Amino acid sequence: MRSERHLPGIYLQQHQAVIHYFTEDLPTGMPERFNDPFRYKPHPYIRSAARSVIRMISSSGMLSKAFSEGKMIGVLLTEHDGRPCYLAAFSGNVGGCSTIDGFVPPIFDLMDPEGRFKKEESAIILINKRIEEIEGSSELHKAESALRLMHEQMETDIAGMKERIKSAKEERERIRTSNPDCKVSERLIRESQFEKAQLKRLKDGWRAKINTAEAARASILLEVENLKKKRARMSDELQDWIFRQYRVHNALGECATISDIFAETGSVPPGGTGECAAPKLLEYAYRNGLKPIAMGEFWYGESPGTAVRSHGHFYPSCTSKCGPLLRFMTKGLDIETADHGDCSEPEILYTDSHLTAVRKPSGMPSVPGLDNRLSLQEWLTEHLEGDILPVHRLDMDTSGIILFARTHEAAVDLRKQFEEHSIRKTYLARLSPSDQGARLLSGATGTIDLPLGPDYDERPRQKVDRTQGKHAVTEYEVTEVNPDGSIDIIFHPLTGRTHQLRVHSAHKDGLGHPISGDLLYGGAPASRLALHSHSISFRHPESGDEVTLSC
Repeated sequence: MRSERHLPGIYLQQHQAVIHYFTEDLPTGMPERFNDPFRYKPHPYIRSAARSVIRMISSSGMLSKAFSEGKMIGVLLTEHDGRPCYLAAFSGNVGGCSTIDGFVPPIFDLMDPEGRFKKEESAIILINKRIEEIEGSSELHKAESALRLMHEQMETDIAGMKERIKSAKEERERIRTSNPDCKVSERLIRESQFEKAQLKRLKDGWRAKINTAEAARASILLEVENLKKKRARMSDELQDWIFRQYRVHNALGECATISDIFAETGSVPPGGTGECAAPKLLEYAYRNGLKPIAMGEFWYGESPGTAVRSHGHFYPSCTSKCGPLLRFMTKGLDIETADHGDCSEPEILYTDSHLTAVRKPSGMPSVPGLDNRLSLQEWLTEHLEGDILPVHRLDMDTSGIILFARTHEAAVDLRKQFEEHSIRKTYLARLSPSDQGARLLSGATGTIDLPLGPDYDERPRQKVDRTQGKHAVTEYEVTEVNPDGSIDIIFHPLTGRTHQLRVHSAHKDGLGHPISGDLLYGGAPASRLALHSHSISFRHPESGDEVTLSC
């Protein structure tokens, strides 16, 4: 990767517009280390900055309307003139504007009407309009209609002739049976040959007509095909140009383009990379000699129908666009490690020659991953002899009971029970308070039926996907609504989708209360994810007896 040094000072003249000082008294000291943007608990200074930004937007009718449809906003804690202060940024653009008073400017302004992006975007829009004109033209409609009618008439004519040939054949068979005369037989053979030739001539005639009609339609669509190729080429070239204009820095003083950064990972940056709030904030700080101290991103406005986003809730940075980018931009910063578990030892609850049940602590992965953390499977391998075969999983931050098979036969049996949803599981959870107040009452029961699928831009997060998502159903029972607005609840998942309970809890069409401590889905701050696998009921793979285990 090519990198170069950069002298700060590009945006200094805009400091008065984007540097904000705190108006709240915060007894908490400044953080000593910068938070991991992909896994963090918002520092009190960051929460205070978010509240101030929300007030700033809400107090302006114009801003409130512009942001109301929903936007991710980031805040960055820093110091200026010896005083704590913060910067704010929004992802993408708002109402077609990339620069708004009070927010840091974009890394590269795509909205400049005289810039290359807007000019080439206009050219691509004209191509789109021309494609729409051709595809909706009366000329194309007539050509396709004529072709469709030809196919229908061809099928009718061929079917009619085949029916006549069938009747004639049946008559010839009758004649042959009653009159074995050789001359008659020869005449019948000639008739049969003539009919076959006639059918062939009919098919060939229609094929020639249809080929002519298809050629007429193809000549119209050829322009569409060429326009689409031109559009794809222009879009690819423009996207490549954009990523070469985005030059970002890190705390080591290095500079690289987005293209360079993603090339190091052997990947291509997705569209929109560099326009999220987090890289905007860091780049402004680096260009102006400001030290990043802490950062957070929260949602403002209406919740979307798919991804879990709630007004005022904090979320980690996206991984597809910002993963490689922020890993480069945070080089040189002292990053804290976000421990989010109970750090206790696992406990074997039951074991025999066929299966083992164990209590997994929060913060321990179920199986080996890429981060070199000790997994529960590895821990069991050290404490038990023989095979330890996973048959299901718990999220790393979820605690509670989990099963492992001890033989391949038992693994096949238990996995089949999970696939058939015949295993009954019970989870205990504490849900975060809602800004709109509790939506649930003590003793309430119900069922959540929301299909889920991966959010490819925000891995490992899942989202509600009503078109391609997998069926996901959860039963629940509220046991207590606490004075602080948090809710204690029992879950019975009838399916086992990734993050099912977490999304069903947090999504606006689910319970609207994220699980406490859920960093991915906007849960209230807590020492750990407040989700516990309490019990499991299954059929023993050897004896067939019903077994219920709990912890």
